[in-house]
Amino acid sequence: MDVMDEPIASPPPDTAPARTERARLLSDGYTVFPGVLDRDEVLRYRALARRILAPQQAREYQEKHVAIGSLFDLLQEPGFVDLIGHPRALAALRRLGFDEPYYEHGIVFNKLPRTPRTFWHQDCTTWNHPLAYEPEPHELIFIYYLVDTTRHNGCLRVIPGSHRRRHPLHESLRDASIPDLERMRDPSSPAFHSYPDEVSLPVDAGDLVVIDVRLLHATHANDSDEDRTALSLWYIPACRDLPECVRARFTLRTGLDERMPYVPAHWPDDAAARLRGLLPAAYDGSTAALPWHTAPDERLR
Repeated sequence: MDVMDEPIASPPPDTAPARTERARLLSDGYTVFPGVLDRDEVLRYRALARRILAPQQAREYQEKHVAIGSLFDLLQEPGFVDLIGHPRALAALRRLGFDEPYYEHGIVFNKLPRTPRTFWHQDCTTWNHPLAYEPEPHELIFIYYLVDTTRHNGCLRVIPGSHRRRHPLHESLRDASIPDLERMRDPSSPAFHSYPDEVSLPVDAGDLVVIDVRLLHATHANDSDEDRTALSLWYIPACRDLPECVRARFTLRTGLDERMPYVPAHWPDDAAARLRGLLPAAYDGSTAALPWHTAPDERLR
């Protein structure tokens, strides 16, 4: 049976107090909301993901991305607008203290069967601004798992607290070539090692893992005979509170940065209108956008 069609057990309800979820996000850099997607939603998003994942079957693509899986923009499918603005996801953000979030971009991450672990990395690109060294997160990643995910089939690994504290990996990753890591050219690289302070996060299909973009994270290998499919969505949790140069960076005009928020030209009018309501407004000020910077400096201690 195709893993995309397997039945899904109903996940347990979320009973954790809101203060615990926010405290964990701030102190550890991640938190988990069980059962955000119900069974029917998981099945629906599996089907949408399957339609995006066809190019992953090409041998050249698999060799290029062996240690990461797939990197496909989920906006290829208009149906994902329902996930971007999912009421339970937005409620989770409110529980974390953010009542005006905006969507940036999203990716379908699919680890094929019998593929190696994903390398350690963090996704912050604003390390050249004091904002990146403050307690509050300025970008969050929502990761939805569409199959039950364990150490055996590639669940997430994180290093708690590494979003606010320096770790030996920060130096190891400073000059690393991401394309080389994606190809796993050097399996002995520290980016593929296990560390005593890492934590594995097994989850059920439909669970939502929220991580601070600054957090060091990776995955276990998918040692199973089935795909491990996840959806990663980036959000700006409090756009109005950002410094103007950062707000300009996150709301650049169409065409200046392909990863920044945009509305696909091929989307139906109703879906496009809904997506526009979930994106940050276009920046119309005069401040220059903050340049990309992907490595922390001495301010991370």
